[in-house]
Amino acid sequence: MEVLQRRVLRDGKSINILVEQLTHVSIPYRVKAATELGKIHHPHAATALIRSLSDPESDVIFVVIKSLGAIGDPIAVEPLISCLDGADRWVRRGVALALGEIQDPRAIPPLTDLLKDERPEVRAAAAEALGKIGDPAVAEQIRPLLDDEKDIVQDAAWEALRVLSERTEG
Repeated sequence: MEVLQRRVLRDGKSINILVEQLTHVSIPYRVKAATELGKIHHPHAATALIRSLSDPESDVIFVVIKSLGAIGDPIAVEPLISCLDGADRWVRRGVALALGEIQDPRAIPPLTDLLKDERPEVRAAAAEALGKIGDPAVAEQIRPLLDDEKDIVQDAAWEALRVLSERTEG
């Protein structure tokens, strides 16, 4: 796959192979294609991955979400936010982390809502993402998580507040 990756970056034509693999009947092929598209940061990769957010397999969706975060293209913000409706905790967590990587302020309201999620891993991911986005106005929404019953949430809140503090000082 590394040779293919280099060729994709060099000529851009081979990306079609990876995009086609996103619809392959085999789940491992779709997962591998989504993973590789996330690594190459090709301009068409985000668009192709967004189409795969409707894949029937949650394993594929999770990797697609992670790859969209790795690419960091703001075009993925709204489609990622749309994935939150009725999603399981791992998808909610993955979306939060991906939105944090993209660092687009449009993600602040849904991430703020996730700070109240029933699952600690989702609350922690939302706090981490909000810290990465860097808007100091969210500090007041993160602060109550310092008293959360779960250490993972407290740790994420501390880290997010530290990052926000550094951004406002620097």
